[in-house]
Parts: sequence; structure tokens; C-alpha cells
Amino acid sequence: MRLFSFLLIPLLLISIYGCFGTGDVNITEPPSFSNATRIVVTPFIAEEEHGQELVGRITTNLATRLDLILKDKDWVYDISEKVQPVQDKLEELGLAINDVYADPALAARIGQALKADLIITGMVVKPKLDRKDSNEHLMRQGRQSGISGTSTYITTRQSAFGRVRIKIIDTSNGNVLYNNQIRSYLKYWYAYQTQSSGQIIFKEDVEMLADLGLELPKRIAFMLNPNELKEEPEDKVLLKPDIVLKGNAGIIQFK
Repeated sequence: MRLFSFLLIPLLLISIYGCFGTGDVNITEPPSFSNATRIVVTPFIAEEEHGQELVGRITTNLATRLDLILKDKDWVYDISEKVQPVQDKLEELGLAINDVYADPALAARIGQALKADLIITGMVVKPKLDRKDSNEHLMRQGRQSGISGTSTYITTRQSAFGRVRIKIIDTSNGNVLYNNQIRSYLKYWYAYQTQSSGQIIFKEDVEMLADLGLELPKRIAFMLNPNELKEEPEDKVLLKPDIVLKGNAGIIQFK
């Protein structure tokens, strides 16, 4: 009996943490927008300061995209410093956007104040930007699958990985209808001759962040409305060489 009690304690602690811990419980089934006539998209927040660079782009691009897709709905979101109905209402009620994101009851309150049926809020996780150089020497293939010239090539891959946790709340009761982290993984491939490596211009961080600001909203919109939109892949190559290269393992696949 004592052994049973001893083993039971960790299980109880795990259960308690699951109920009261800080981790989000995913709700991945897309919500129905059919019964909603008015929907609010709040300004998103950032998990860390670096993610702040993406907040404005993602919020605006997502709200605009949803507005175009679901034209029969009345969408409420901030457009500029002069036209910001959500921020104005937050200030009127004395609410902070971070608290609205964290507390569904507060999200419902701001939604009700704006006479909306649903409210969409989100948090941008710190994006990850990376560069990987390959030292493998590759040969360019000619039109007849033969070797074209004697020059060797090497490759570099840059990548941008972004994530946003999206929450959708029913303003009538504060129930969370959707709570899911949506990701976008962008890649850029470069192939160049070894003697020309110093002349290659790679993507700047600000350019990759701008791409995430465009591609993540596309992915989010698809995940929220997969039955009516063309699939937006999570993994996308935005740039790749237009030549065929062969290495020790065969033809190089830029993916």
C-alpha cells in the first residue's frame, strides 16, 4: 500500500501541473466562422524583444488577408496610428494587450465592447535565422547529363523559422475555440563557384523577417480555414539555383 501511494504522488503532481501549469493546451480543430458576423483581430504580442520586429507585419497582414477571404464578415483591427479601434478600446477600458492575450475572460470583454462574436489574438515566438555553408565540392551537370566545364561549386543555405501561437475566443462566454502554434520554415539556397564565394550577396536578416511577415499570415489563414483555401505549406523554399549540381551522393536536391 505504501509503495502504491509513493508511485501515485508523481502522477498527481503531473495532473496538477497539467491543470495549473503555464503550458498552453493545443486546440487544433479549425473553428467555424459561419455564425460570426463581427470578428476582432487584436494587436499581437511578442514572446521576446527580437520577435517584436515581426508583430506589426504579421498582425496587419493576417487581418487584411482574413478580411479579403471572409468578405461577408465585419472585421475590426488596427490599420494605423490614426485608425486603431482595438487599441483605443483597450485604453478606454484600461486593459493591456498582454493581459488580453493571457486571459480569455479579458479577451471576451474587449470583444464584447467592440460588439464582436469572436476575437483573435496571438503571440509571436522569437524567430530563428540561420546560415549553413557546405564544404562539399559539386560539379555542374550539362544538358546531356555530362559534366559541364571543370569548375567546382559549393552551396549555402539560409533559413528563417517563425512561429505564432493563435488563440480564438468566443466573446459570449470566454471559451477558447482555437489555441495552436503555427509555424513557417523558409529556406534560401545559393550555389556558386568556389573562386566567386566572396561575391555572393546573401539575404539580410531584415529581408528574411519581412518574408516571415508575409508567409506566416498565409500559413495561419490556411490553418484557420483549410477547407476553402489552397494549402500553404509549412516548409517553403523561396530561392534556389537554376542549375543542376552533382555530388558524391548524386544530384543535389534543394529542399
